[in-house]
Amino acid sequence: MKAQDCPKFGPLQGVKVVNLTMAIAGPFACSLLADLGAEVIGVESPRGRDTSRPTNQALQGWGTQMERRNTRSLCMNVKDGAGRAWFFELLKQADILVDGFRGGQMAKWGMTDEALWEVNPKLTIAHISGFGQTGDPAYVSRASFDGIGQAYGCFMEMNGYPDRLPVLAFPQVSDYYAGFMASIGALAGYINAQRTGKGDSVDVAQYEAMLRCEGFYALNYLNTGALPVREGSHSTSSAGYGTYICQDGVPIYTLILGPGVVRAALPLFGLEYGSELFPEGTPVISFGSEAGNVLEEAMEAFFGSHTAEEAERLMLEAGVPCSRIYTYEMAERDPHYQARESFTEWKSSYDDGSIRGVNVVPRMKNNPGQIWRGMPLVGADNEDILDGAGPPPRRGPQPLRRTAPQEGERPLRLNEERDKGTGDDVSSSVPSLFRAADRMRHRPPSLCLIERDGTFPVSFHPVIASAWHGICSMSLIGSFRGFETRR
Repeated sequence: MKAQDCPKFGPLQGVKVVNLTMAIAGPFACSLLADLGAEVIGVESPRGRDTSRPTNQALQGWGTQMERRNTRSLCMNVKDGAGRAWFFELLKQADILVDGFRGGQMAKWGMTDEALWEVNPKLTIAHISGFGQTGDPAYVSRASFDGIGQAYGCFMEMNGYPDRLPVLAFPQVSDYYAGFMASIGALAGYINAQRTGKGDSVDVAQYEAMLRCEGFYALNYLNTGALPVREGSHSTSSAGYGTYICQDGVPIYTLILGPGVVRAALPLFGLEYGSELFPEGTPVISFGSEAGNVLEEAMEAFFGSHTAEEAERLMLEAGVPCSRIYTYEMAERDPHYQARESFTEWKSSYDDGSIRGVNVVPRMKNNPGQIWRGMPLVGADNEDILDGAGPPPRRGPQPLRRTAPQEGERPLRLNEERDKGTGDDVSSSVPSLFRAADRMRHRPPSLCLIERDGTFPVSFHPVIASAWHGICSMSLIGSFRGFETRR
């Protein structure tokens, strides 16, 4: 799809973003921008696509279906050869570049911030890594994933029960925190570049994104030396603050916190507000105190005699904040979810069906975002993107065009180099294999048609395509020549 054919909408209309990341933080950051109208081009290497894309019936890549919607896809090796030259051409037109490599990886490829600013002085470069671009070299070069960010960022230590091992928080909290920080930093750099004409470099370390969102606990330790205690499903400091089981076995969460809430809650549980045990103006009732024990016993009796729906209704009517702990099944039936259309659907790029998912967040009243496209197949927009990048670089292949071989011209064989020395730089047979692997979960177990550089279809058995995808996926565990593991 050509840029001019993409719908124009939202407050970020006209902002051009190049995404060099894989799951989850980077695609999430870019999807927030794309949902609000930014033009996002996702670049994936011919030597290894995003491993969170659909693979088979067991691994259908649902998260990626959302994080790569509203984008165009380019399959190209940016590290060297013709792909590198084309990459620089793209950056000349871009406003924001987001990468998700280990700290210093772009510099190793000769793509320092300063080198990229020579290509485009106004470019905002958002680096998402586990440990940052600077600091102790032994840490900067480490690979990271969500759990690593939670562990190193002091977050995992706070989750779980005090008598058990720390627990990983779901879903992928440090990935999403880092993505939020990257999108905010990228927009800040972009706004400043429009005013000054000078780009900036945003350094998001995954563990620091966690620290920034730990608020009270980090400062409490730094100023008092007190370490946080894992609380499990109930506060260890405040009574009436946690999860309770109702008569029907459904859990409900509430917090009796603040003078107004304490005043509203006590009569509901049969307790006297303003008594010696619960004096007027009480903001919080300490867990383990005499008053706390009385409150906990009264609340357990209340919840044990009401269903979760009844208890929730009575508490909300009294002005006590609470909620049943929802499952997706409950959410789908909930009238508020339905009224706000929190769940929506969009057309799939894999078949004629649709994908159900979460609507655009945040909502804009005057310039709303929209979902105009499902996640594209790998390299689906190669020729349109490269055509739009301007004249081809001196090295490497011309932009690909969907034309039949000319008279006397021999069609290219699978895996044959298009130009010596640059064979898999831009949309070689590998992205074609990826496209086949992408489609396979919607194809019968027969021959898959694979387009070879847009020149002609080649019959290729899906087992071979799947095997190639498996090899590329395994290579992502460590590092490989085309891309290295994100962060």
